[in-house]
Amino acid sequence: MNIILPFIVAYRGRGFWLKTHSFYEQPVIRSTFDYIFLAKTIDPSQVIICGDAGIGLNAEFLNDENCAEIEIQENDYNADGKTDMLHFKLHLNVLPNNSIISVLLILGMDFQLQTTCELHMQTLAVVDKEFTSPSSGLYYYGDLQFYQSSHLPCINNVIDTTYNTSLFTSPNEMQKDVIDFILEDYFRRKVTTQVKTLFAKVQNGYTGTLDVNIHLRVPEMHIRYQPSVMQELKWAWPQYFSLVAVFYWIFNRVKRFVFNKRLLMAWEIVPWKKNKLR
Repeated sequence: MNIILPFIVAYRGRGFWLKTHSFYEQPVIRSTFDYIFLAKTIDPSQVIICGDAGIGLNAEFLNDENCAEIEIQENDYNADGKTDMLHFKLHLNVLPNNSIISVLLILGMDFQLQTTCELHMQTLAVVDKEFTSPSSGLYYYGDLQFYQSSHLPCINNVIDTTYNTSLFTSPNEMQKDVIDFILEDYFRRKVTTQVKTLFAKVQNGYTGTLDVNIHLRVPEMHIRYQPSVMQELKWAWPQYFSLVAVFYWIFNRVKRFVFNKRLLMAWEIVPWKKNKLR
């Protein structure tokens, strides 16, 4: 009873086996310098796209006349070898007699976790912003967040590289939109990064240009993973032994009460006293 009953109580009380665990870590993030920037105008037939022509983008929109200046910068403020802030700056020449109504940025990044669960993948930062009036500037500030639809498989000394492939690839079907293809492929992944908007400032007024400044902070991220068998045992055994001690004390008290009060017929035999009588 002292062994079986505590196990039954601990198991039936739920939480005996550790099904999930988590940790916080600031990932190592580096820009891959792959990007797609899309600007929609009031004229649906005139869409400006900046990016890599090698992934199937229409070359007529990829010229210096529209995408004048592009800068991607990484900042490590505390000198710990990890990027704390990503900056994307773009100076866009707007088509004559036209204005921008929305912008979309897809920025490629190299993402690594290096402590509890090692992970290496290619990921995206997607920023989407709409304008209610003609604008000449956008200042966007956001946090990069880790999103997972399932727990990470955490195996010692094994780096998970399931998603360590570039997302900037051309679709097999030429008629399919490249941006839709990239976003759909990214959506099917179980592990992604998302951008949480903190605040954005828009400069109104038509000037023939659009200055885009996007600042993405890289904070510590909450990571969920599936614990190993040894970690589950380390979690379960303290619960079991704590109940064993309690039940052992209770059973001893009950046993002493029953026999001292002679609630049951019993005899106490002391061998050495019996030998003395002889």
